Order: sequence, then C-alpha cells, then structure tokens
Amino acid sequence: MQNEKLHNLRHSLAHILASAVLEAFPKAQLGVGPVIEHGFYYDFLLPRALTPEDLNRLEKRMRELVRQKLEFKREEMTFKEAKKFFEEKKQPFKVELISDIEKHGTTVFKDITGDSGSDKEKPTHVSLYHTGKFVDLCRGGHVNSTSEIKTDAFKLEKTSGAYWRGDQANPQMQRIYGLSFETKVELDEYIKLQEELAKRDHRVLGPKLGLFLFNELSPGIPFYTPKGTIVRNELEKFVREVSYGPGYSEVKFPQMFDAELFKTSGHWEHFKDDMFTFKVEGRDFALKPMNCPGHMLYFKQGLYSYKDLPLRLAELTTLYRNELSGALGGMTRVRGFEQDDCHIYLTADQVAGEVAELLKRITRVYKIFGMKVDDVFLSTRPEKSMGTKEEWNEAETALAKALKKANWKYELNPGDGAFYGPKIDMQVKDTLGRKWQLATVQLDFQNPQRFDLEYVDKDGTKKRPIVIHRALLGSLERFLAILIEQFAGAFPLWLSPVQVSILPISKKQNKYARAVEKELKGLIQDIRLEVDDRDESIGKKIREAQMNKVPYMLVLGEKEMKSKKISVRTRAQKDLGAMPLKKFVPRLVKEIQEKK
Repeated sequence: MQNEKLHNLRHSLAHILASAVLEAFPKAQLGVGPVIEHGFYYDFLLPRALTPEDLNRLEKRMRELVRQKLEFKREEMTFKEAKKFFEEKKQPFKVELISDIEKHGTTVFKDITGDSGSDKEKPTHVSLYHTGKFVDLCRGGHVNSTSEIKTDAFKLEKTSGAYWRGDQANPQMQRIYGLSFETKVELDEYIKLQEELAKRDHRVLGPKLGLFLFNELSPGIPFYTPKGTIVRNELEKFVREVSYGPGYSEVKFPQMFDAELFKTSGHWEHFKDDMFTFKVEGRDFALKPMNCPGHMLYFKQGLYSYKDLPLRLAELTTLYRNELSGALGGMTRVRGFEQDDCHIYLTADQVAGEVAELLKRITRVYKIFGMKVDDVFLSTRPEKSMGTKEEWNEAETALAKALKKANWKYELNPGDGAFYGPKIDMQVKDTLGRKWQLATVQLDFQNPQRFDLEYVDKDGTKKRPIVIHRALLGSLERFLAILIEQFAGAFPLWLSPVQVSILPISKKQNKYARAVEKELKGLIQDIRLEVDDRDESIGKKIREAQMNKVPYMLVLGEKEMKSKKISVRTRAQKDLGAMPLKKFVPRLVKEIQEKK
C-alpha cells in the first residue's frame, strides 16, 4: 500500500501533466487523473494523436513547472459555481463529474449505476485545486508545493486509448501514463526491472519455450503443449504432495450444476455475471466458477460426527469464469483455470489451530519457489455480504486469534472480504521484488447455514460446522505465469520439461548416446531427457539446449565414448567436466528431491 507522501506526490504530478497538456493543446478536454501503482495517469480528449515527441516535450515542460515551486491551493465552490467555472473553461467532462457528485455524492461510475451511495450523505460543495495557472476539480491530497518533487524522479511512460468512464458508447480519450517515485534511484531501479521483465514476459517466453498457446476459437483458455503439460503435471503433483499433504481427501465433482445450487450458495445473486450460464431442457445451468457449492452439497448428503472433523476436501479441476475479453491477459487472467482448492469442515474450537497450521504450510510452500510472504491482510465484511453483523464479528475475531496464535503481523483491509466471510490475504514477494496476492484463507459461517449442514457433537446434539476455504498457490495458470517470469523460463530441475539433453558430437557417438540414455533411465526411472542426434554441429546443439533452458547437457565425443564417461555442462554455461554417469546421478537425484 502506498504511503500518503508518495500518493500525494503522484497525484500532484497528474495535475502538472494536465497543466502541460493544456499549454500544448489549449482546446484539450480533461478527463480524470488518478494515482495508480508506480505512478499516475490522466485522460485527455485531444485534437490529434500524441507522438513520442509529444511525450518528450510534455515531460520537459513538467520539469520546468516543477522548478517554479508552484503551490497547491484548495478552493471550495458550490455546485452551481463549479459548473459555471468549468463550462466557461469548456470542460464538459468536469461538468459531468460535478453533476454526479451533486446527484449521487460520488463520481465512481459503478456506484452511480448501482444502488450504493443512494442513502449516503451528499456534499454541498466541491473542491478545486489551483497550481499556477492550472485549476482542476479534485478532492486532494497534494504536496504543499512542487518544491517537494524531485525533477529527476518522474517520467512519462506511454499512452493508450481509453473510453470516457470505461464505456464504449462514450468518446475515446488518450491516456498518458507517468512513473513517479520519491528518488531517482527508485525510478531507475523500477525502469531496469521493467526492462528485465520485458525479457521474461510469460506471454512471449511460454510459446517460445513450447509450453502453451492460445487460439481465438477458445479465447482466454490456454492450450497446454506436451512440454507445458509436463510442467503442469509437476505442479499438480506438488499440490497433492505439499500444498495438500496428509489428511486431505481428493474428490472429483461435476463441472456443471443446476442454478438452484448457486442460488442456495448465494453465487447466483452475487456472482452470476461472472458465470457461464445456459439452459438445458428448460432448466438454468452454469459451469462451476468455484468448487465450494459442490463441496457443500457433498457434505450435506453425508452423516458426520465430531470425530470426523476436521474433514478436508480437495479438488483439482478446471473452473470457468466469464471474464470480459478486454480483461484477458496471457495466463494471469483466463476464463478456464485450476486452483489448489480445499474446503475444511471443522468445529469452532478447531479453527484457530487449523488456520495456524495453514499459515505455517504457506510459508513452507513459497520457500520452495524462492518466495516469501511479505504482507498479510485481514479482509473484513464488504458492503454487499451475507449474514449478520454479529456473525461477521465472530468470524473476524476467529481469524484474528489464529493470526495472533501463529505470531503473524497483519493489517486490516476493511470491506475486502468475500461476500460469505472474512479472509486472510497474503502478498508474496518473488525474487524480482514483485508482490503477488496469491494465498488466501477464508472463513465461512454462511454457507453451512444456507445448506443446513450438520454434524453430531459428543453430547449427541446436532451442531453447525464452520468451513475454511483455502488456496495456497491460487490459480495454477497464474502461478505458472509468475514462475516463468521469476525463473526467466529456466525452471528448477524438478519442474523442467526436459531435465537432461544428451548431445553426441557426431554420428559416431549416436549409439553411445542411446546407451547413456538407457542407463540413465534405468538409474532414475522418471528422468525426463532427450537425445539430440541430428546431423548438426555440437555448438548449435548446445546453443539450442541453452535457449530451451535445459538444466544439464551431456556432451559425448570420441574421448567420452572411449573412457565410458560423460562431459557435463549446465545451461548457465558452467563446465562440470568429465565423469562416469553414476557419479553424476546422485547430483540429479538430490536436486530433484530437494526441489532446488
């Protein structure tokens, strides 16, 4: 989360950008200019398309304005005064925003078109901020003066198209993105990281390494190639052995359910727009977007006592969500995905201990991938939710106690819980310093009530179980995208689709190469290797193996064939020298077992 000083700095630069644009294009119409992660943007309706040269000129003018030590001065106006002011400035988008504030108390489009905000106290005035000759409709906050902004710590990054208020029926504007940090060092580090990430982009590396592809005939759903399927299968194996582990029972339930199931769970009311729905013989059906309703239905059909709890149900299956086509992006936002999903049915006195154990497991899981949990948030009741305030307080208190028991520091994230219960969200930091929200542990008091779930307690009475929803890696598609970028496609040995490439120098060594292949498969049963016996130079074979990120290359020439040895090279171009195959095998086994 951004600190207030940095937020105000970025917000102020958005105003400086708008001031520079108005100087360059006096008839420009201003949209909005919010703060975003790493910087800011501002939307403009302009008489022509912007060029890279325009960005350079605008950035130069911004630095000149910053050096003038301009103050940010707040002024309040009535709605009538503010509308007149911006009408005279020929700024219709600002007038529209003022009208929305007057009528709805907000400019947030989803709140205006929805039912939220109608019962809120509405303001009687709006605020404007003056910066030199520039004036903008704005709530604040800002720096006191541009003297607080370092001229070498911001940069205009790029432009894109954006419809006014995200509606295709509205005019298309030009959005200018800017980067902003407190120091030049931070800006330079960020730019360097982005250059490195461009080389590691999973949307480029994935197809290049032959892991997956996409096709418009099935938009938003990846096609896994043979190599990609190997990586995917290894991840699923990891989920079963480490993310789940002992004590979990894996199930396979239907992909399609009658709408009545989702009406019972509340998803039809709260999540229907994100589901693929259709009719079959007059009945409403949907592809399941999550596993929990089916797991609730399964529990309801059984008879359980307190001795059966905690009951941990795990399911690895494809889930489907109707993401907008414009929101799809590589493997990080897809319509069909799998996640290491589990639902744990337990008694109230088991919650703290179970959650504490899950938190320990999360730490172990991410350590294997060279990641660590960086931030922890307790997300509380959202505006639209099921259940009473008392039930939510009880659930939130239970999670807070579990976090305290595990000695985890956390921040409250008000209003960001699931509609059925509070949750613990974790931001995981990868080796590139990026933060990802991956693991989640959610507490659910609502669905057990809605499905009328029961177990028999030790005193013979029927009690309502509590349910924990947990996913440690989250979507496997998204996690694979993160891994590709983290390792730049050079997966650790245990995850690599091809672990060893055997490279005979000439045709004379092809027979020996096949003998080494057979012996290695006999020593390590599940080893994944290939023999490159093409009539190509050894230099080309080595280069291609390195480009394909193969961890180990066994080079076989006349000398190796005569001595019954192998010459071992790594993809990092390290020469390990010649050795008998049996001396090399323990290294492979150890690396695979320790997942290094």
